[in-house]
Amino acid sequence: METMLAVLAMVFSVISVVLSGWFSIRAARISHELEADRERQQEEQSAIKAAQGVYEPLAQAAAELQSRIYNIVETGWVKTVERYKSHGDYAVTSTAFLFAHYFGWIEARRQAVLASSGEGRRDETVQELIDGVRSTLRRSEDDEGFLFFAAEQRAIGEQMFSWQPTRDAEAREPHVLGYAAFGARYRDDEDFRQWFTSIDTGIERVSSGDHRRLIDIHRALVALIPELDPKHKYTSGYALEPISPPVTESRQT
Repeated sequence: METMLAVLAMVFSVISVVLSGWFSIRAARISHELEADRERQQEEQSAIKAAQGVYEPLAQAAAELQSRIYNIVETGWVKTVERYKSHGDYAVTSTAFLFAHYFGWIEARRQAVLASSGEGRRDETVQELIDGVRSTLRRSEDDEGFLFFAAEQRAIGEQMFSWQPTRDAEAREPHVLGYAAFGARYRDDEDFRQWFTSIDTGIERVSSGDHRRLIDIHRALVALIPELDPKHKYTSGYALEPISPPVTESRQT
């Protein structure tokens, strides 16, 4: 009997050790999973916060670009040039700048998210709408005007964007070239200007009254802006209504 009790005690002791070890491993695994989930959530929030940090200038850049497109479509390119004829080539240069400025802030948003080390869902709705603008700009059917392939959009954005130090030596902030710096490069740097040949081609098309491509780009931008600035805090001066597509006459047989 004493031997049996000793054996049972030993068995129960082993079982207790095994269960204790199993519970410890399970608790550690659960703790690790919770910690990993917490880190993922922090990364997502960090990425979203970083992206939102450039929403204001990105919304303004998108609003300025859609405004220029609207004016070209509504008044025509010839009248747009006449409006600015006292300022030399301002109409062409500023139009190219507005596209480049938008690409620059798109790159700033991408860089800010990368710098945050965030790899979560981020701002999905905004990303989808940005992708919509990107797809419209790179779409090539029968018109090369105002056509920027995805890599070209990225390349222009990279040339427009840079990190700038702040007063805090350990901090930095995104910076995109303004009109003065862009204009100097656009006039004097032939390699830089080559990125904007589709602007010249597009101007030829709109001069003949073909605004279809600009209308598509405008509608994509107008869909994006409310997500960046839902209260119109930064874009209150713009009438953000999509341009109606041209009415095509049906052929009679």
